[in-house]
Amino acid sequence: MTTSIRKYDAQVAFVLARPIALLIVVAFWALVTPMVCFAQIKLPAVNLGETNFEDGFGSPGWLFEEFPESYVAGELRDAQGNRIPGRNRLTTYSTTTHVAYISEKRVLGASLAVEVLQPLVDVDVQLTNGDSSRVRGFGDLTVGPGLQWAPKKIGKGVFVHRFVFDVDVPTGAYSDRRLLNIGNHFVVVNPYYALTYERKKVELSARFHYLWNSANNDPFAGLGIKNMQAGQAFHINYSTSYEVRKNVRLGFNGYWLQQLTDHRINNIDVPDSRERTVGLGPGLQLGGQGIWFRLNGYMETDVRNRPSGVKVTFRISKALPTVKK
Repeated sequence: MTTSIRKYDAQVAFVLARPIALLIVVAFWALVTPMVCFAQIKLPAVNLGETNFEDGFGSPGWLFEEFPESYVAGELRDAQGNRIPGRNRLTTYSTTTHVAYISEKRVLGASLAVEVLQPLVDVDVQLTNGDSSRVRGFGDLTVGPGLQWAPKKIGKGVFVHRFVFDVDVPTGAYSDRRLLNIGNHFVVVNPYYALTYERKKVELSARFHYLWNSANNDPFAGLGIKNMQAGQAFHINYSTSYEVRKNVRLGFNGYWLQQLTDHRINNIDVPDSRERTVGLGPGLQLGGQGIWFRLNGYMETDVRNRPSGVKVTFRISKALPTVKK
């Protein structure tokens, strides 16, 4: 088992990724149902399924990743999960650049780490009445310090984990004269805890997030409100995979998001505004020698107060481990 621990300690390719799939559901709801002012208040885009197999692993060095992905939603669901009438379509293409570094500095028995993520997004909304809108540009920047623990033997397997305190700063494109925006125009705090347990050829991974959003004091002018604040939420990515041959894994992955507090307008709770979604689907991971490729697909179900659709993610990871002298 010592050999296995050393092997995984040399792999940086699974560290700290928190990509942003910038699905601008805010604009979709607002454009589809403009007569309801709270329609524009939606949770910001978060990591739903972008990280999965062997997520907990990481060791000192640099990590460079790119996260191309697509999301297509052809329907909206209300607070009871019923389909909202109309043929409306939301299509999002995005790619997120992720750079992470794990140092040799130790704190609480773990290595100090930091990550930075920058998304580039293309969002297209097409409505039943023939209206459409499209916007492209850079989304909000994510930065976060963290702690990466080395793998350790538990039972007949290896356990490894990580904690990162991610914060999204409002650097993305935003205008209060435009319904469709890429930037959130508020601060997003989204810390997470990731873990992996691996035994022989089978692994189980999960990443637990808690989401908190500050208020937007400059919302879309057409709504006639002073401020709005998205609710707090919990979301998790989970996966399991099997090594079918050396450096090739097949598996199943999913995500679940549940909003815990209501959205707010002018500091007043909006009833029946909590969001929920579940995504499920297959995944493939392959590579070796410091470079890895992952392809994952998700079909959404049990959706509340959100678009419902299909997501496909692709991830390219290149690790540059620290050279020990």
